[in-house]
Amino acid sequence: MNFALDYICQITIRQRVPFEKVIIGVVDADAQLADNALQRLNAYFSSPRTNITQMRVKMYPHFKNWLQILQDIEFFSINHMTQIMRMYTKTVGLSGNSQFFRFKPIIDKIGAHPWGDALLDDYELTIKMMLKKLYIDYMTDTYVYQEALTSPKGFIRQRSRWVQGDLNCLKYLPEIIKSCILSRTQKLGIYYFLLQPWLNFLADVAIIILTTIAFTHWHNLYGHLTLMTVMAGLVVFSLFWRIIFGIFYYHDLAAYHEPPLKKHQLALLPLGISYMYVILFLVL
Repeated sequence: MNFALDYICQITIRQRVPFEKVIIGVVDADAQLADNALQRLNAYFSSPRTNITQMRVKMYPHFKNWLQILQDIEFFSINHMTQIMRMYTKTVGLSGNSQFFRFKPIIDKIGAHPWGDALLDDYELTIKMMLKKLYIDYMTDTYVYQEALTSPKGFIRQRSRWVQGDLNCLKYLPEIIKSCILSRTQKLGIYYFLLQPWLNFLADVAIIILTTIAFTHWHNLYGHLTLMTVMAGLVVFSLFWRIIFGIFYYHDLAAYHEPPLKKHQLALLPLGISYMYVILFLVL
C-alpha cells in the first residue's frame, strides 16, 4: 500500500493536481461497494473539513454455511454498533476494507509511508492518525461487501493474525500514555482495544479452571448446586445479549433491503453466535 501511495504521489505531481484534491481509497480485492457508496463519499468529501472516513462492512449475501452468517452479524450489526459508540468518543477504528482519506493531511502529518509493519495495519494506522489529531468518521448509511470465510480453519487463521497484529501495536503504548493530544476517553478506548487478547486469554483460563473445578466437585451436593446456579445465570445473561444482537441484525437486513434469513436460521442465530465464540476460543 505504501508502494501504491508512492505511485499515486508521482502521478499527482506529474499532472499538477493539488494534494488536497486527491482522495485515497483502500478496498479489498474481493470487495464491492454498495450502489449509493460513491454518492455518499462525494457528499462526505465535499466538505473541506472532512479528512478520513471508514465505511460500514457487510458480507456478501446468499451464504453457503452458518459461519458466513455469523461473520455477517458480527460485522454488519455488532461491529457497526461498536463503531457508532466510538463516534461519540472520537475513537472510530479503520477496518482495513473501505477506508477513505484525503492525501494531503496524511502526507503532512504522518508521512509518505503511513502504513507500518503490524499485521493489524488498519488499527496501527488508526493509532498513528489519533496521535496526530486526525480523527476518523464513520459512514452508517452505506457499506462495502466482502467475502466471508467458509471454513473454521481459515477463520481461526485470520483471527490469529489479527491477535498477532494487536500485539504488534503494543509498541505504541508508551507514546499513547505520554500523549497530551489524546483525551482520557480516547486513551481508554485504545487501551481497551489493545487489552482484548489479554482479556480473552484470562477468560479462556477462567473457563478451563472453572470447568476443572466443576468436574472435580461434581459429587458434592452444595458445590453441584452452586455450579448449576452460576452456569444457569451465565447462560441466561449470554443468551439475552445474543437475542438482542439477533433482533438488531434482523432489522438491519430489512432496513437495507438485504436478503432475509430463513425462519429456522433466525431461531438458531443466538446459538450460532455461541458457536462462533467457541471457535474463537482456539485463536489465542
